[in-house]
Amino acid sequence: MLTEAVRDNDMKKKNKESKDIPTLARNWLNSGKFINWTSTLNENKSFGELNVFTTQRGDNKKPAILMIHGYPTSSFDFMELFDLLSMDYYVCAIDTPGYGFSDKPRNGYKYSIEDDARLVEYYITEILRVGTLTLLTHNKGNSVGLALLDLYRNQDMYVIGHHIIMNGNIYLPLANLTFFQKILLNKFTGPVATKFVTGKILANGLNRTAHNVRESQEKVRSIAFILDYQHGGQIQHDTIQYLNQRKQNEVRWLENLRNSKVPTSMIWGEDDRIAPTRVSDYVWDNYLRVRDIESKYWIIPKANHYVQNDKPEILSRLIRQTFGEEVDFHEISNEEKPYPKS
Repeated sequence: MLTEAVRDNDMKKKNKESKDIPTLARNWLNSGKFINWTSTLNENKSFGELNVFTTQRGDNKKPAILMIHGYPTSSFDFMELFDLLSMDYYVCAIDTPGYGFSDKPRNGYKYSIEDDARLVEYYITEILRVGTLTLLTHNKGNSVGLALLDLYRNQDMYVIGHHIIMNGNIYLPLANLTFFQKILLNKFTGPVATKFVTGKILANGLNRTAHNVRESQEKVRSIAFILDYQHGGQIQHDTIQYLNQRKQNEVRWLENLRNSKVPTSMIWGEDDRIAPTRVSDYVWDNYLRVRDIESKYWIIPKANHYVQNDKPEILSRLIRQTFGEEVDFHEISNEEKPYPKS
């Protein structure tokens, strides 16, 4: 079996030798390393060890922030936040199986939110080995984070000092799924449609519908390349099944949030059409505002579903504020200034 270091070097060399890899994707790959992970599900036993991509930047003695990405993208979503925060914080991210530069098994592999939560806990306790961290989640990563709260209650190896939840359909009855998502999710149309999905189709579609500030073509090319890694387009029917898992478990997971003793901030892009503010309003009114533990709810105007890409500077200030930093929003125009909801 390859050692971690040898496997890292081998996989990075293979990707460096590809003439087609865009610069931003190459830089992101080279910033990280691969760890071993074996699924905890009996259904996945035959698949053995997977290569899981992780990346850390900054001084590991500084406060840690762990970022968990959404569907269908990857840790690459946090590139701008890494740039803005890594001088003062230890910023970390992971690609869950089926996403980013992590392995994308097919032919019966079951992608699971609960399994992802166990992977995240393994990453925290065995790889990062930090005592305290802030958990920042987006989209599908929100469900991973809410499932992690179940595990968190039963351990004493680490402390989640703050939980930041960003745009995602964490209450599906109020969601606004796209027609394309519904096609991919459906057990009849999904397997057929998936055969024709490419990273380019996904990246361009997200850029049109989920961003107010359009990504540069260089970045879109990198997103497409990462989505296409190990033919990732061809597993979209399998990975989007997380929505059915969310449907089955979302009340339990939201109860985890209500019962959590972790201070929590919900930060939402106001113009999100996929996970509109009616979702975050519902979660705030029914699960966060009623807690005794500190809870805050911020809206960022003129930001869409990928708030970390539309307004990374404003978001980074709100993140810094959760650490007790004094932040100044005076130079931001009133039209773009974040505002709290109560």
